[in-house]
Amino acid sequence: MSDAPLPFNASNSNGNWLEHVRAPGTPGSLPLIRQTVVEAAEKCGFDDENVAKIEMAVGEACTNIIEHSYATQPLNLDIEIKVAGYDDRLEVTILDYSSINFAVDQMAAVPLDDYIATGRRRGLGLFIIQSFVDKVEHRFVCGQGNELRLTKFFA
Repeated sequence: MSDAPLPFNASNSNGNWLEHVRAPGTPGSLPLIRQTVVEAAEKCGFDDENVAKIEMAVGEACTNIIEHSYATQPLNLDIEIKVAGYDDRLEVTILDYSSINFAVDQMAAVPLDDYIATGRRRGLGLFIIQSFVDKVEHRFVCGQGNELRLTKFFA
């Protein structure tokens, strides 16, 4: 089993392929990003519940980029999504071009009980991301931006 994804839009009998979308970092791009991820997860054979979890995790990550990283940027910056299927997992890599290092994999999510007890209306994004995928990895490259990799293994 190789860890190298197949070339763009390639497929084989195991259903491995790579999808790619680059879109403006605006709320209007979220439906395209979500649909791309949903289609890839469905082709991979995930059930409806896991497709929804992957979609929500990616949607939350992209929303965080738009609301927290790009809101203060003077330029219109893009978000890039790469989806790779492997024999044992689906990986979604989210690239942003922010100068803000937002290490999602090192941040603690608000415990759900605390969230409910305080009556908060927002702030579950990290909880959703960390709970709905199996692995969260982040790296920041100064001058280039953030790369967030979300992995969901097949059951």
